[in-house]
Amino acid sequence: MQKNQPIQERLAQHPLALLYLSQPNCSICVADKPRIQTLAQTQQLPLFTINTLTEPEAASLFSVLTVPVVLLFANGKEVHREARIIDFTRLTQQILRYQEALTSVEEQDSYESLFDQLDE
Repeated sequence: MQKNQPIQERLAQHPLALLYLSQPNCSICVADKPRIQTLAQTQQLPLFTINTLTEPEAASLFSVLTVPVVLLFANGKEVHREARIIDFTRLTQQILRYQEALTSVEEQDSYESLFDQLDE
């Protein structure tokens, strides 16, 4: 993946992905970043981080008015947002819910493709 590729394209390349927007002068951001990194690693999700001080246009692009913000994307579309005080339990539940839904769709597609092969 190219670093200069627009973030929306990078997010859309993954079934599920996390985006963390923060600032280095924000104590909550600094404290939450390792937790977000651990969550992403545990759930095997790509994590993209943006410093909104150096990239203020990203804050505008994602309608971020405060930091930290973590966004969950499914197929390039925002499906969950946690801002300021991040509820990691709720965030984890949402990730698991979407992972289950994506797995279910993949299994359904796979199941239907078995019958398509039989018809040939």
